[in-house]
Amino acid sequence: MIMKKIAVLGFGKSGQSSYRLLKALGYDVYVFDDRKIEKKNDKFFCEKDSKRFFDFTFDEVVVSPGIAKNHPFITYCVEIGTPIISELELGYRFTKCPVIAVTGTNGKTTTVSLVDKIMKANGKKTIACGNYGYPITDAAKISSELDYLIVETSSYQLEFIDTFKPFVSAVLNIGFDHIKWHGSLENYKNAKLNIFKNQSENDFFIKNAEDNYDYTGKAKLIEFSKKNRSADCFLDVKENKIVVNYKDKIIIENARLFGVGNLENIAASVLISKICGLGDKITMEVVETMENLPHRIEYVGEIDGVKFYNDSKSTNIDSVINALNSFESDKNIVLILGGKHKGESFSKIVDLLEKKTRAVVVYGEDRSLIMTDLEKLIPVPLPAFNVKGAIVGAFEVAAKGDIVLFSPGGASCKPYNNFEERGEDFKKEFEIFKDYYENTPGI
Repeated sequence: MIMKKIAVLGFGKSGQSSYRLLKALGYDVYVFDDRKIEKKNDKFFCEKDSKRFFDFTFDEVVVSPGIAKNHPFITYCVEIGTPIISELELGYRFTKCPVIAVTGTNGKTTTVSLVDKIMKANGKKTIACGNYGYPITDAAKISSELDYLIVETSSYQLEFIDTFKPFVSAVLNIGFDHIKWHGSLENYKNAKLNIFKNQSENDFFIKNAEDNYDYTGKAKLIEFSKKNRSADCFLDVKENKIVVNYKDKIIIENARLFGVGNLENIAASVLISKICGLGDKITMEVVETMENLPHRIEYVGEIDGVKFYNDSKSTNIDSVINALNSFESDKNIVLILGGKHKGESFSKIVDLLEKKTRAVVVYGEDRSLIMTDLEKLIPVPLPAFNVKGAIVGAFEVAAKGDIVLFSPGGASCKPYNNFEERGEDFKKEFEIFKDYYENTPGI
């Protein structure tokens, strides 16, 4: 048998996991990364040496999520016909238990976490993996001992699948995101919808009925809806409850997960539990005890009657809308926007901002672009240089009983590498300002 020659593009978390799996299986593995990485042998090429990629031919190329679709290596593979797969596809090929896959513009991590908790409470052996938890190429190694893998899947991973076929798949929502990577909203949407392309009549697909696309798959279609009370699952936003009509009817009214978007996450999670035949009582107990994950409308604290919430995971405008609509009162929110502009105009939320907010503060390197989008907003948004300045500015214009909501709506930018770092800095700067305000005489 001839040993397959495989290239791994990108040596971050998923690239390292892919490398470990392929080496354990006896493949001839080469690694390429444009950044500086630790070389394990003479088949590692980084920085300028990564261009040696063009000197080799490979049976297959495993691409990490951080590698852009238009990267020269990807373009070259497409031109010469070298198969390209994602780490998701690689891990799936060696998975020996059913897969539950969740994708969507917003809510993936919360849903995967909730499903995993529900499964474990019902006595199932599961691992949450993919974009959340372990890379699937690590989880695959012990999958024969599990009942399910619960996999968070991104559009980057779904772009390059071949045989990936989950038992249950769910698309929570599709909004405007990652357009630079995919090239267009249509390409982004199509990548998301790859999640059901290999499913059969024995599988299940969970769809948000309000999303604008035609379902063309073979799997059994299960829908949740905010408009149709007779859907498999009805999300009553006004009453903040969920009515599940699929199989035995149940009503969920006491969920601790806060926010409009979490209604979708709970709906998908409960539908998955019902499809898998889990107990309604235990499922409801888990739903009623799980709290918001960090950086997702996370309550941070209070200063002189003003409450602060950290929603750093908000990296697109749809997530800002969800965050604002999660608070019932009008005109009592001071919203902090910022981060890297993704191309969708913030002008689409001017009416909502005028209804829900007392003021808007805009920070960061793209604040001028965001403020231009909001040029019709009254009152005029306040600029801030960084998160620290945004917190001070937001507090200055807030009144007692108001909410300061950090929901940037843009990708992380310098000095942050990701939304987690950004959210942690927000919480740190809040504590510093709180200490200063409460312990400085005369303020």
